Amino acid sequence: MTSARTTPGKVRILGFVNHIAPGPEIAASIDRAFEWGVDVIVAQGTGSDWGPYWLGSGEMPAADVAANVEPYVAAAVRHGVPFVFSFGIAGSDVHLERDLAQFDALCERRGWDLRVGVVRSEVDKDLLKRAVEDGPAVVAAGEDPQLPAELGTADVDAAERVVALIGPEPVMAALADGVDGVLTGRALDIGLFMALPMLRGLPKAIAAHAGKLLECGGLAAEPGDSGQCLWAELGPDGFEVRSPSPDHVVSVRSLVSHTFYERSHPSLEENPGGVLDLREATYRPTELGVWCEGAAWIEKPYTVLMEGATRTGFRAVSVLGVREPALLARIREWADSAEGQVRGAARFATAFAEGKVELGIRIFGLDGVLGALEPHDRVTGHEASVIVDVVADDRALAEQVAYFAFIRLFIGPYPGRKTTAGNAAAPFMPVVIPVSEVYRFGIYHLLPLTDPVAPFPFAVERFPGRATGTGARKEKADAAV
Repeated sequence: MTSARTTPGKVRILGFVNHIAPGPEIAASIDRAFEWGVDVIVAQGTGSDWGPYWLGSGEMPAADVAANVEPYVAAAVRHGVPFVFSFGIAGSDVHLERDLAQFDALCERRGWDLRVGVVRSEVDKDLLKRAVEDGPAVVAAGEDPQLPAELGTADVDAAERVVALIGPEPVMAALADGVDGVLTGRALDIGLFMALPMLRGLPKAIAAHAGKLLECGGLAAEPGDSGQCLWAELGPDGFEVRSPSPDHVVSVRSLVSHTFYERSHPSLEENPGGVLDLREATYRPTELGVWCEGAAWIEKPYTVLMEGATRTGFRAVSVLGVREPALLARIREWADSAEGQVRGAARFATAFAEGKVELGIRIFGLDGVLGALEPHDRVTGHEASVIVDVVADDRALAEQVAYFAFIRLFIGPYPGRKTTAGNAAAPFMPVVIPVSEVYRFGIYHLLPLTDPVAPFPFAVERFPGRATGTGARKEKADAAV
């Protein structure tokens, strides 16, 4: 791949989200961005927004990642600029491999021959246990009663998989090797965007601030849409953000609003090796976008956040629909009575006492979202959906409890009942729906690192290779700086 023309002291980034399908007009937006100049195309494709299920199960949504990235990679190949993508949603090795296979097939179909740095971020459990035993302490990222304050070896053993949100340094190491692109597993979203600017000597604060605004693509524009892309030009004093789409614009309001995204503090964000400080950041409209400056970086000891999924049981659900006025008026009493009968049944008493089963009945239209925190005390519409949610140690117990609860609701009496049937409808068959294994984040801890690259070396692979059954052509197995 030949290098595109660069501007001294500047880095121009085109950012999008690769697990979301691009808009139909995305080719025109990409072309417009390249008219402004692009030095690297960056996209995040991992996250824990949906909880720990995919990480624990090894499954992942059936997203066509290859189709999502195709117009961007085509532009990168055509213009001779690198791309940096995280792949696989949960981002463990099994998730990354599925997306690498899709990417490989894309390269085969398009006739591309790409030299790519692949960074895997699944954490070896034996190495993690040694780190826990040798110290320093691996502490929880925040206060959570379900998390141990300090990670222990038993917690590591209990986790199905553990991934690290790698920082920019492993990506920088791969880019420094002159690859056509970098593909990673689980990664810090803004770290992907920080890599090339930091490699070229731009301030870390500016790289991190720009990454924060670009991490979700067009979500930071108006109207917000992560199927769109955003562009930024970074310099030593600040950066300008633009939307390449004529139907989506960036504004001071839209960008500042996005700085609050996934942040516990309004102006401080903890990252590997430091804190992004936006207390003095300013935003000024320009002819085509918004100029941003004033960010600071507060150095801290280097840690990476780890996510580990621990199995807690199996889920089964049952769904009922209610629109009978007399029942709606007493629906929580009716549901609580049924739940009490289930918990009091002799056949389930031991399982409940030993914590082998959990039961909850949520009523959408009353308290399905907030539960006990809901301030309204009555159904807000003419109908409600009732969901029996059971998590038990095994599938059989979960289904038995769910069916028992369904029957108590389906035939359960209530004041003002006129008929013995038809008061609660069962919209789905089977009435008990087995869902899946259930996981929680048993590990959400900070791993101290003296070398951010060593645990996550990159391997240079040539694509295609997997699509033909020969396997990716590895140029070198471990190429760490």
